[in-house]
Amino acid sequence: MDRKVIGRFTWLCAAVLAIAAGGLGSVQAQSPAMDRIDKQKTLRVGWAVWHPYVYRDPKSNQVQGISYDLLQELGKAMGVKIEWVEDSWSTLPAGLQANKFEITNLMAITPPRAQVVDFSEPVTQHGVSLIAPQAAVAKTRSWEDWDRPGVKIAVTLGANSDMFVTEKFKRAEIVRLKTVPENVLALVSGRVDAHASTIDALKTIQKEHPNLAIVPGSFGSSEVAFALPKGDADLAKRVNQFVHEAKRSGKVNQLLEKYGLDSSFAAN
Repeated sequence: MDRKVIGRFTWLCAAVLAIAAGGLGSVQAQSPAMDRIDKQKTLRVGWAVWHPYVYRDPKSNQVQGISYDLLQELGKAMGVKIEWVEDSWSTLPAGLQANKFEITNLMAITPPRAQVVDFSEPVTQHGVSLIAPQAAVAKTRSWEDWDRPGVKIAVTLGANSDMFVTEKFKRAEIVRLKTVPENVLALVSGRVDAHASTIDALKTIQKEHPNLAIVPGSFGSSEVAFALPKGDADLAKRVNQFVHEAKRSGKVNQLLEKYGLDSSFAAN
């Protein structure tokens, strides 16, 4: 048989096999992020302090929390090691865009964030409120009583609670600080009157500072998920498979209970 004929026949066979497998264009390389993860066997996680999701134990200085435990399990499921990259709430989305890491700790899904990053299937959900000295909270009925001139509300810069505080509080002074510990220190030292954050985070703070109380009610709510690079379908598929199984198996509820919350904080 002529070599040209053989060559054409070989190409035709290959084309038929490709079509049978789903089409000539169906065989595609995986995303650059998944390629790097598989080759280097590491998943880089960007994180910033958020009780009880991810924070350092004050005694051991070791990172722990709901996000920490879930991401360690995700690493095992993917067969890779987790590399923790500490960042700040105001720059976590930019870190994903700049390829500093491939995923972040759990964070609230907000419209501004959704414009620049993608999110996994929701893992938890929560409301947003204030924490303040018990005596002051006892004199008020809801968060609306705190929106008045002369009141200082501390909030973490870049957190989803910052978005809700900015939207709802028009007369109180908003004091934006870089980290959660800075906010708590400002509150207990009397530099601010209240600290705004998610109710799950406020419950953790209250355990550490029994003289503080959470203001009744909520002035915002969000679903919480892992943030991922925009448009990375391969990584999103792997993460969503893990999240779905973690919720189905009861793992998420177990971690909520472990860190002092209940099943009402679990996303549907």
